[in-house]
Order: sequence, then structure tokens, then C-alpha cells
Amino acid sequence: MYLIGELAEKCSVNKESIRYYERMGILSEPSRTGSGYRIYPKETVDRIRFIKRMQELGFSLSEIHKLLGVVDKDDDRCVQMYDFVVKKLMKYK
Repeated sequence: MYLIGELAEKCSVNKESIRYYERMGILSEPSRTGSGYRIYPKETVDRIRFIKRMQELGFSLSEIHKLLGVVDKDDDRCVQMYDFVVKKLMKYK
């Protein structure tokens, strides 16, 4: 489990980016301590690293949100998302 500052440092992002990802819905709302501090599970590190890597590949946060929406909620649309990703990556070859 990580506090927001620890998570930001581990993922090489700032705390405001993490809060923005939460507002966008690409990170789940974290649980909170009794005093209101955000507490993130270890899996959040992998998710933020995935987000940052996809940005490096040229995906916008909106596109990443769509991709993660499929991963998180809708297995039926995986084929459509695969085609979307392939087309996006082909632009960069």
C-alpha cells in the first residue's frame, strides 16, 4: 500500500497527475485512512506505468481511458480495441 507521495515517487509522476487520473476515471478512487489520506494498492504502480508507457507510444489520455475501459469492463470489445491499437501503432512505423 502506498500514500500518494510514495506512489508518485515510485512511478516518477507528480501527485497532481495521480489526482487527475482519478478524476478522469483511469485510476480508481483509492481507499482512505481514518484521517483522509489516500491509500493505493500495489497494482496501481503497474497501471500508472502502463499509462505512462502508452503516452510514450503516442496515445492520448482519452485513448488510454478507452483501452483501460475495455480491460476493466468489457471483454466483448477487445477485438475492436485491438484493431484500434494496431492502426494507431501503424502510424508510427
